[in-house]
Amino acid sequence: MLVDDSLIVQEYMNSALRGMSGCSLIGTANDGNEGLAMIRVLHPDVVLLDVSMPHKNGIEALRELRVENSKVIVIMFTADSSPSLRERCLQEGANYFVCKTEFRQLRDIFDELQKD
Repeated sequence: MLVDDSLIVQEYMNSALRGMSGCSLIGTANDGNEGLAMIRVLHPDVVLLDVSMPHKNGIEALRELRVENSKVIVIMFTADSSPSLRERCLQEGANYFVCKTEFRQLRDIFDELQKD
């Protein structure tokens, strides 16, 4: 599942994930509130969660998600690659942190998750 307020990112990820074996995009949300509601209904295995979004940002959504569900894999997927943000997201419970410009890293993570 993808939670990102950018329509361009949503379209790109929908197309990219279709090309990855074993992956499918089961839902897309535009902000943290909508994302949490959809996660509660769809129960995805993996959530790609943007940091900067309206209404409820990704870190706030991550905190709430971790209270409710400790098992879902969360990949923080953001344009901000600062080490301090990476550390904060991982401390808050993200499993991975990927800069949007490094799509190859995301592909590697999905490959790794399919092996487990």
